[in-house]
Amino acid sequence: MERQPAYRRIAEHLDGAIRDERIATGAIIKIAEVAKIFGSSRSPVKQAFEILEAQGSVRPHDGQGFVVGNDSEPFRFTLTADHLTLGDGDANQSAHDELYFRIERELILHSMSGHLRVNELALARHFNIGRTLARDLIFRANKLGIVARGNGGHWHIVGLDVERCRNLYDLRRILEPVALEAATPRIPSDELEAMRGRLAEAIAVSPALDIVDLDGLENDLHQRCLGYCPNQEIIEALSRAAPTYICGKYLQVTLSDNPTIETFMHDHTEIISFMLEGRGGDAAERLREHLDLSCGQIIERLTEYLETKTTPDVEYIW
Repeated sequence: MERQPAYRRIAEHLDGAIRDERIATGAIIKIAEVAKIFGSSRSPVKQAFEILEAQGSVRPHDGQGFVVGNDSEPFRFTLTADHLTLGDGDANQSAHDELYFRIERELILHSMSGHLRVNELALARHFNIGRTLARDLIFRANKLGIVARGNGGHWHIVGLDVERCRNLYDLRRILEPVALEAATPRIPSDELEAMRGRLAEAIAVSPALDIVDLDGLENDLHQRCLGYCPNQEIIEALSRAAPTYICGKYLQVTLSDNPTIETFMHDHTEIISFMLEGRGGDAAERLREHLDLSCGQIIERLTEYLETKTTPDVEYIW
């Protein structure tokens, strides 16, 4: 199943519950309650409510939540996962995603300091989770080239300095436009329309986007679209470059680089629009320009981070 941005998934569950009257008109829904049910931060919950408010389904209440309906008398209401028809699997996946991105952030920020060890047992103890889940989370980072196994089976963070970042961008600038042009006629138009719609929603609520949302928006173009390329050798080669866009999104958030976030979303919108018009060559050329700009921005931000920021110690990285 395609993973949606957190705010969209939350909005759809709330909207369905309101439409089916599982949540009655006048019910007060607290932001904190929704965040707890989904195992998320408050940011995507607030974005979800902004969508519902824009369509007239809810209105703000006391700064802590929202009331269902526009002119109904508010009443206290305790929201549960059952009201949202949210199964244990949905809630667990949301919580695991949230936890993974917390770990991924630490791994990426520490990767700029060089090659460091990651201790699976210490990670499990730090987050009070089982060894199996800890191992699964590390494997998820391993698939993206963030960590690797060294001698003796120990995990280590793969260093990401300016030179490696520039080299990986060179790889992307050579291969991604070729892959995108080949993929364009193979991507269903309704899938592209959905991607463009997600970008429009995200631009409307920016800069309130969280890291999960940025990940989904980046993946739409650089993973899902390119995944339609018939040349799997290109796709395999591009998998080595994943740390560059992962690094980019964290530097954008860490350095509060909201203008750059909006720029990439507008670039993606233009590229996807070309694809919807069947202009694969134009989409590829626009992507090449986007990567040229992105490379310069990432190198600049990475250099700034290395010069001005310190990475706090965590128990499971040394």
